Amino acid sequence: MIDDRPEVTQTVQSPEGRSTRIQVRDWTVEVVAGPDKGKKVTTQDALLRVGSDVASDLVLSDQTVSRRHIELERTSKGIVLRDLGSRNGTFLDGHQVMQALLQPGDKVTLGKTKLALKQEARATEVEVMGGADAFGHLVAASEKMRVVFAQLRGIAREDMNLLLEGETGTGKELAARAVHEHSRRRHGPFKVVDCNLITEEKAERELFGGLRSNGDEGGKGVFEAAQGGTLFLDEVGELPLSLQPKLLRVLESREVPSLDGAPVQVDVRVIASTHRNLEEDVRQGRFRADLYYRLAVARVRLPPLRTRREDIPVLAQSLLRGLKSSFELTPQTLALFEGYDWPGNVRELRNVLERGALMQETGNVSWLDFMAQPERKEEGQQPTTSVAALVTGMPYHEAKDRVVADFERLYFAEVMRVSNFDMKTAEQHTGLSMQSLYRLLKKNGLRLKDLKNAEGLDK
Repeated sequence: MIDDRPEVTQTVQSPEGRSTRIQVRDWTVEVVAGPDKGKKVTTQDALLRVGSDVASDLVLSDQTVSRRHIELERTSKGIVLRDLGSRNGTFLDGHQVMQALLQPGDKVTLGKTKLALKQEARATEVEVMGGADAFGHLVAASEKMRVVFAQLRGIAREDMNLLLEGETGTGKELAARAVHEHSRRRHGPFKVVDCNLITEEKAERELFGGLRSNGDEGGKGVFEAAQGGTLFLDEVGELPLSLQPKLLRVLESREVPSLDGAPVQVDVRVIASTHRNLEEDVRQGRFRADLYYRLAVARVRLPPLRTRREDIPVLAQSLLRGLKSSFELTPQTLALFEGYDWPGNVRELRNVLERGALMQETGNVSWLDFMAQPERKEEGQQPTTSVAALVTGMPYHEAKDRVVADFERLYFAEVMRVSNFDMKTAEQHTGLSMQSLYRLLKKNGLRLKDLKNAEGLDK
């Protein structure tokens, strides 16, 4: 059952810039009927995703459950359920719902699965800053993010490994940099490894520097390059299974091998990030349990932007300052921003603001049309608009800015579709190297899994 108290956290108001203490309660979602009966997730996070996708927080094996079936969001009014466009629907008391505020005792039915929710009576107190807050280059006004900042500040003081979780575009690398900058290692290097780009053939040299001998510095791996500082393993869940034991060995021994047989001691703090549910990957044998526990000594999740819309104005202003743009955000524009779900999170917000900055001289804000993806057409049906149709009739400079600003995202999404989402085929099609292709896909917030889902190929 859900705790009948509608309030999730209890906040003592304080002047802006002063600290305040917030009570955060655990809540649990448990499978009470169906193939996964007994499985449950307990969290303090504001958002919990349920579905058959391995990236879900509660992963179900029920074949009647969609990959991304529902979201459960904890709000000041209680727990809000949202159906994410599931195939078989979501039901409360026998009635299909798309969105609902759950009441005490409610049970949610997804296919053959029934869920029950409970909020714990005991709370954990967290000290946060009042008003708007910043941590490194991360800024926020929401209570959710101020709690995250408090967690990160505390972890930064401790020299422990950290796993940052969250959807693509939520700012995991910025959080890692901020932890480094607030730690005793801040005067050391901060090195980044994109685990999407690591290949088994090059891993030994890139990660561990195994080719070095006789004082040859050219063979240094990234662990040695990060000596005395922080190593950030971006999207560690994509690391090939065959490389995971080698990474674990370095984390346990704190040394990397060398060709001359004398291991080299390394003093490095490791921060890893993932958009995946690594606990589920461990259960499914896709990620080593011992490596997971080495990386997740501390865990922090960054909430998606759609669950903290009150952060949008302060984020937008901060991003515009970074762009050195004088573009003015009107109340109407901010209202439009706050009504949008931002599937690409803060990264998408930044991209939209970049377009607005490019087009500010025209006095036209039609760039807002591109915040959402165009509606998908039925198979065989031609789109009703084209790039030419969109820009015809615009002044030359406005049309040019629109096409240039949207070219990469539209181009690479279409290239991956016609390449059947095969990276080698896309590499040949574009003439780009695999590394450049991965970098540009990431830059534009395009993930293969999301693109496949949009085409209905990965249900």
